Amino acid sequence: MKLEHSIEGKQVRIVTAENEVLTGVVEDYIFPEDNEPEGVAGINVYNCPKPGEWTGFNESDIRSIEIVE
Repeated sequence: MKLEHSIEGKQVRIVTAENEVLTGVVEDYIFPEDNEPEGVAGINVYNCPKPGEWTGFNESDIRSIEIVE
C-alpha cells in the first residue's frame, strides 16, 4: 500500500496486513527518509484502536486505506 501525504488530518478506515479493520484520524505522515530504520512512509493514527490512543503504521503494515467522511 502506497501512503500519501494528502491523508494527513483525514478520518480513515485501515485494513491491516493481518486483515484487522481499524478507524482513526491520521495525525502525522512520516516521510520515508525520516522513518528510520525502515525507510518507508508511515502514519500515526489517533483514536486507533481505541479513543485517546495512538497507533503507528508503516506502508507494509497496511493492506488498504480509505478516507471516510
